[in-house]
Amino acid sequence: MFSYDSTGIKLNGQDFWLDAHRKVSFSFVSHGHSDHIKNHLKILATPATARFHAMRARPADTIILDYGETIEIEGTKVRLYPAGHILGSAMIRLERDGMSLLYTGDFKMKESWTTEGIQIPHADVLIMESTFGSPEYIVNDSRETLVSALAAFIEDCYRIGLSPVVLAYSLGKAQEAMKILGDLGFAVRVQRTAWEFAQVYQEYGVSFQNCAPWREGNIARGEVLILPPHLCQTRTFLSLSRTRTVLLSGWANGENGFRYNSDHAIPLSDHADYAELLEFVRLVKPQKIYTTHGFDEFPKHLRALGFDAELLKPTAQLGLF
Repeated sequence: MFSYDSTGIKLNGQDFWLDAHRKVSFSFVSHGHSDHIKNHLKILATPATARFHAMRARPADTIILDYGETIEIEGTKVRLYPAGHILGSAMIRLERDGMSLLYTGDFKMKESWTTEGIQIPHADVLIMESTFGSPEYIVNDSRETLVSALAAFIEDCYRIGLSPVVLAYSLGKAQEAMKILGDLGFAVRVQRTAWEFAQVYQEYGVSFQNCAPWREGNIARGEVLILPPHLCQTRTFLSLSRTRTVLLSGWANGENGFRYNSDHAIPLSDHADYAELLEFVRLVKPQKIYTTHGFDEFPKHLRALGFDAELLKPTAQLGLF
């Protein structure tokens, strides 16, 4: 059904790729994160992902497909489902000759404040991301507990005269933090790139209260700054006085929890944790599973549960047909 090499996943007999790693003539783009955006000549994407692609890549011929709509590409039926990862993120289900393939890209099972809830179809073959495919990455805390932890961090900063800085990726996590904190009544200042992406969120009905762009000066008393993690080592940030940082990341539960030298970390993730990955597989009920973007040993855990699973590796041809 498909082949896999250094360029990515390609449907057999078609010039159509799934989240190709390099520039190709035609690729499905699962979501707007930069590691999934290439200068493809033609793309298939949801409306929101197409907007993010236009902001991050060269202009491309674009086929826009809403969730739940079905089109046909060279005899293959194509349908997109919400992936729950960030705004516009999608899984793609392909069906031909009575057999089906589901490719997830990044996904999340838990409900989000700013993202469409995941919808999970059945498929015969599953290609799934497995970022947190290790038992140490299970988040048992409820949404309310995570929000309370974030609010408490900010209030503690205020109490001791420090400026709270929330480290959150510019697309997805930053907007979720904006929504959470703004709705709680905090005065939120947002780094420019994250603010620009937030305007797209607003176009698709996500409202933000008490938020404004950050002008790269000191943070006023009673404000909280949302900043992409990679910028916390820049001269502009280091020149700020009396700050304390918290990283929002699923990695907070593992040995990499305090990446970017953050002072604190909260496991607020936009990926499925280990338990959710297993639950996702049970719901899809595939005959064959290939895993990507995660721990190499994750297929072993799936095989222990009775699934036919293996790590996706370059080979001539894969799938059931």
